[in-house]
Amino acid sequence: MKTSSIKSKFSFISGRLILWSVMLFCFVEQPVKAQDMKKFAFGPGIGIGIGFFNPDGVNEYINYTLSEYITTNANLYMYEEVKAFLNFKTRWFDVVPMVEYAIGPKVVVGADETFFFNRLSPGVTADFFIPMGMSGKYAFFLGGGAQYHMMTFEGYKAETLGYRFQLGFDLQFGSFNLQPTLYYNLANAKDVISENTENRDLNYTGGGFSINMSFHKPVGH
Repeated sequence: MKTSSIKSKFSFISGRLILWSVMLFCFVEQPVKAQDMKKFAFGPGIGIGIGFFNPDGVNEYINYTLSEYITTNANLYMYEEVKAFLNFKTRWFDVVPMVEYAIGPKVVVGADETFFFNRLSPGVTADFFIPMGMSGKYAFFLGGGAQYHMMTFEGYKAETLGYRFQLGFDLQFGSFNLQPTLYYNLANAKDVISENTENRDLNYTGGGFSINMSFHKPVGH
């Protein structure tokens, strides 16, 4: 299918989000005084990320479809993601309901074909903070949560409840909160809801790196 325009738009949006995060870091950062620290705060946030996986069922389909072509590296192994969330934050932990969208695009060299493996995943995570330093602005965190994954690929559809494990740093700059995060997602299901006669395995299990940005009053760790 010819959907290169979708891929270019997604890359454009990801680039803009990165640019905005850098601008916010430069212009919103300000000294945080002890009296400015809150015991509780909440605010909206956005995130971007990149992940790595090995969806065997999807790659088998791609290789079978392109069996008549001479191709180079037809396997799908990387995806991009964006998310929107609310951050409910206290000194020792936060709770984050979110909606996440991931797309694994594959442009195959040697064939005029592009494939997209999509995932929409509402869910909720919780992180527990370990304070760093005396300022109260920074902390290391460990956490995880659950997401309901809705996956689609070339007419195949699958849904499943999956789990997420993550760790990272909580960095507060005035009312701007930055969280670079390493994560691992469990998301694997067979297609049992589409009209395809073959129940193909749709597997989004994998790990990655994301940057989450939220906007609220600083909370002292």
